[in-house]
Amino acid sequence: MLIAQTRQRLYINSLDYSRTQLKKWRQQVFYCPVCHEQVTLKIGTTIQPHFAHLAHSKCTVTTEGETAEHLAGKALLGEFCRLWQVNFEYEVYLPTIKQRPDVLASTDTRHVAIEFQCSPLSIERLRERTSGYRRIGYEVVWILGQRYQRQHWTASNHAFLQYSRQWGWYQWQLDVSQHKLWLLHHIVHYGYPQQVGYQRCSVEQIKSLYKTQHQQLTPTKLLAEAQQLYRCLVQSAPELLSLQQSCYLAGHHLAGAPLCCHQASTLPINQQASILLAVRLLLFCEKQGCVTAAQLDQFCWTYATAFYQLPLVNEHSWQLQWCRQILQQWQCQDVLRLQGAVLHYHKAKWYPDYFSKQKAIKK
Repeated sequence: MLIAQTRQRLYINSLDYSRTQLKKWRQQVFYCPVCHEQVTLKIGTTIQPHFAHLAHSKCTVTTEGETAEHLAGKALLGEFCRLWQVNFEYEVYLPTIKQRPDVLASTDTRHVAIEFQCSPLSIERLRERTSGYRRIGYEVVWILGQRYQRQHWTASNHAFLQYSRQWGWYQWQLDVSQHKLWLLHHIVHYGYPQQVGYQRCSVEQIKSLYKTQHQQLTPTKLLAEAQQLYRCLVQSAPELLSLQQSCYLAGHHLAGAPLCCHQASTLPINQQASILLAVRLLLFCEKQGCVTAAQLDQFCWTYATAFYQLPLVNEHSWQLQWCRQILQQWQCQDVLRLQGAVLHYHKAKWYPDYFSKQKAIKK
């Protein structure tokens, strides 16, 4: 942590002093502002000087074992706040919820808790901490460190997704080494196996941010996706067995899934690949014959595990939205027809096998 107290209850921020000045205080006794246990002043040659609890501390609030990235990141976020002329404080303890954000930015009407997340965090803990801030009327911004800036997105990466009309699905990332705060915006899912696509801009470029048009699902991409699905079926990929069985019972073959099930891109909230979840939804529509709002709601509850856990948004509402977007496209393709408030299944072209589908795509 960056801040500690003296015996006289004076707050000391290690960022406010040079290493030479801090070394003169090595014999000084410091205390944690939250639990009031004694802490040690650590002054290394590479890591930002900071305070740390002694071994076997019982403090439950303060982050232990902070990495160099986390300490430097907190300091960098403070620099950004100064640059933008935003009032802020480091490590303010909020006793009502027993939490302490890395940085607390404030205006006359808003309080924003800024959390720089470098270490693993369970989805349950993320949900709990976010709910705590919101319970007392604080906004919360999660900014991700190097651990989360990997090419392959996991459930942990998706858990930090948020949505706004201006940015679409977005996420903040901080590159401490480059002193860069990045906004990943208009995040989508596409392809099979599923991939994550996004646009990225630095915080300085946000005012000129715009959404570029995503590429269409060309015959070449469609064929590649169908081929990959066929290969995985031949290899008996475990993720396909249950769905292939459902297709078989309905008189279909998964390799011959209708072209309408292939999507150029989808909302980035589905854990099961878009093509597979779309097939599941189409089978549901076929079986029901017509789909009401209540039936669609039940579909989402039944296949909730096909979606990522998203503790920063209303998960079920967005699961419904994912399905509605697919259903809306199917209306345009005459797969479904709307009568009143009910969608009626009309027709979808299933192919007997992959090779029949391949021939149709190449036409």
